[in-house]
Amino acid sequence: MSTAQDIITRALRSLQVVAQGETPDADQLSDGLVSLNDLLSAWGNERLMVYQTVQETITLVGGQSAYDIGVGATSLNTSMPIRIERAFIRLNGIDDPLEILTRDQYQSIASKSDSSDIPSGLYYDTGYPKSIIRLSHAPTGGTLYIDSWKPLTAFSTLSTAVSLPNGYERALRLNLAVELMPEYGVQNQMIYGLAKEAKAGIKRANHTPEVMSFDAEIPQRVTFDIQVG
Repeated sequence: MSTAQDIITRALRSLQVVAQGETPDADQLSDGLVSLNDLLSAWGNERLMVYQTVQETITLVGGQSAYDIGVGATSLNTSMPIRIERAFIRLNGIDDPLEILTRDQYQSIASKSDSSDIPSGLYYDTGYPKSIIRLSHAPTGGTLYIDSWKPLTAFSTLSTAVSLPNGYERALRLNLAVELMPEYGVQNQMIYGLAKEAKAGIKRANHTPEVMSFDAEIPQRVTFDIQVG
């Protein structure tokens, strides 16, 4: 398990800014921590750099269609999701999936205040530091389940330790070195190539192929055998 300082030190050694066995000075470590957290924040916006989606729940209130989410939120006090991928409502032991709506789709719903046992869709109205989950209609009750991307956890201090899946520490070190190149006037194509390769390896590992499915109402193609007729 490495700390933020370990990753920063190794990145600076890769650039030969710090010699083997030496420790970066306080300014180098402070700047490195800012750049490291900037890198993590940027990766949080790339789906294939997020290694898991998190499922959380909100207890729905009859007649209420909007629920706040984020740090300090009343409905769901949690780190604010970057994106909600899937959602469903569980009512009386039955799970009903919700369509994730765009802003235009949500705005086109004329009767948002109407009550419904199970709303048909969900719009994630992003804001900062809190966002709003808006359901297509006011539910009568039940529990909302959401699967969302969460931002990768930032390092609060240089001594913050991190435990990440295989490949992430290497990718962090190499890509941090790339981030720091302009600051130290360094150009190193080999490190740039290794950083790109390390990041691509994580994306390949996190990629889940989509499975094609067909609506049961769509007629299926019938194969004709000329020998049978």
